Amino acid sequence: MKKILSPLVFCMLLTIAYKAGAQGYNIKITVDKMPGKSIILANYFEGKVYAVDTAQLDNKGVGYFKDSKKKLARGMYLLLFSNSNYFDLIMGDTQNFSIKSDTLDVLNHIEFEGSPENTAFRDFQRFMVTQNQKSKAIRDEYDKDPNKDKEEIKKAYTARFEQADKEVRAYIAQMVKKFPHSALATFANFTLSPEIPDFSKTVPENTKDREMEIRRQAYFYSKKHYWDYTNFADSTLIRTPIFKTKLDDYFKNMVMVHPDSLYLSCVEILEKSRPCKAMFRYLMNYCLVYTFDNKIMGMDEAFVKLGHHYYVSGIVDWLDKEQMKKITDEVYKRQYNLLNHTAMDLRLPSLEGNWVSLSETKAPFILLLFWEPNCGHCKKQVPLAKKEIFERFGPHGLKVFAVNTHTNKKEWEEFVEKHEMFDFINCWDPNRQSNYWTIYNVFSTPVMYILDKDKKIIAKNLAVDQMVDLLKREYRKQGITIE
Repeated sequence: MKKILSPLVFCMLLTIAYKAGAQGYNIKITVDKMPGKSIILANYFEGKVYAVDTAQLDNKGVGYFKDSKKKLARGMYLLLFSNSNYFDLIMGDTQNFSIKSDTLDVLNHIEFEGSPENTAFRDFQRFMVTQNQKSKAIRDEYDKDPNKDKEEIKKAYTARFEQADKEVRAYIAQMVKKFPHSALATFANFTLSPEIPDFSKTVPENTKDREMEIRRQAYFYSKKHYWDYTNFADSTLIRTPIFKTKLDDYFKNMVMVHPDSLYLSCVEILEKSRPCKAMFRYLMNYCLVYTFDNKIMGMDEAFVKLGHHYYVSGIVDWLDKEQMKKITDEVYKRQYNLLNHTAMDLRLPSLEGNWVSLSETKAPFILLLFWEPNCGHCKKQVPLAKKEIFERFGPHGLKVFAVNTHTNKKEWEEFVEKHEMFDFINCWDPNRQSNYWTIYNVFSTPVMYILDKDKKIIAKNLAVDQMVDLLKREYRKQGITIE
């Protein structure tokens, strides 16, 4: 099985297993054209397919998928006859039924006995094939229409597309009514998208930046109603080929790039899933990994808030001590150095033997640098930071508060002298009393932050050239142009 987690190794996959008693499952399959062959039963999970059972057909083409002790998790499964011949089916609460198939034309010849839900799902698949063909025909006709740019022609084609969509919605509504609370209902509803109103009819013609306002209203409506057809209280969706894709789309395209927006969006779907333990655990893992791995500067605040809300608080209670410690340690390491928060003070002895304080360092901007002289990466990055950051912005007041994390003073002095870092505020913590490594998440070097005059963190985890660009913009706000 593929590794789905980040380097933090949250190890939560096994905790989302569906537990449904001990009655097991027994699925008879008959394919008279495949005597002696094997058929694989597999499920979907995060864009991949995983085998869960195999039926060995006898000389009459009869075999069984069965387990007397445990049921299969709800979701969408595949009957895999060959790499190019397969059929989707729904696994709900009824797991004792029969399947009969002609492998030459599975969709049109497969039959179910004892599973009305799968018969309905088969018919739904057939219906959708027909509807997709209809929509494609309309699209092809539109593309070839020489008058397609005329407004009345566009409206006519739009009406035909809308009618096709109405037919799908009506079909699904009828099916859901017949199979309420079923895995089929959950999946079928999930395939629907919210119908976005035509805001061009409600936004006045004299509105400033009218087109932008129409798009803005459409965006907020789409975000608000994105999950209208999603049953977060049903674990069926975890094992479908489209659930994670829709989650990814939501967080990538609908959630504003701000840690509060990301955090609140996570909480919204998590709280909706609380009635279903398996879904809650799955989404908890998804949200935690997504916020932890987010590469946009400052978004780790969402991870910290999520960690405190659900892990530190004890709401998440299914992890062992080691797993919980890994997560909470990451939360604690990040909570003190969040973007736009005031940097915690460091009071340390300097290279000359005096005491220096970060909070008492007066400068429009401070490069807070953690490094050590025998670190290979530091040997390249520290001189580069001196040249590109200090030498360019130092004349305009920027200072470098450089914390040596090594304990060999001679090597430290030699490096400072070799690279002429005499104008840095050079300090260290040889007795490891300040806890800087936790406060500033210094578990490898170099680590760099940019602070403003109020000691607010305005940049972290950036390359030197990115910090240069940021400082240029910040100085430009003060009327100073630096090239």
